[in-house]
Amino acid sequence: MALAICFEVLGTVCMKLSNGFHEVIPSLFMLFFYGLGFLAFVACIARIQISIAYALWTAIGMVAISLIDIAFFDAHISGLKIVAFILISLGVIGLTFEPQPRNVDQKKDKKA
Repeated sequence: MALAICFEVLGTVCMKLSNGFHEVIPSLFMLFFYGLGFLAFVACIARIQISIAYALWTAIGMVAISLIDIAFFDAHISGLKIVAFILISLGVIGLTFEPQPRNVDQKKDKKA
């Protein structure tokens, strides 16, 4: 999951650097990193529930991109944005603590 998030964040930074696809090299790197991120995400959902994986991927990616935007691209952050980041983070943490459903195959084995 960490690789999927890192590649997605790198792809998004390259998108910003591409200046609306006017810069060729950052545009190519954007496609490369998004492709790797997608492949890593596909590998993740083979082991993690897709709802949990997608929530983690988007929330952590969004917070990371926002922090990069503030640190390197001079974006403004307000108190409301900070509160929103905290709420999103708490929501994602809450999703990860949800009890996992039992595997359907395990239920069948117990009946037999």
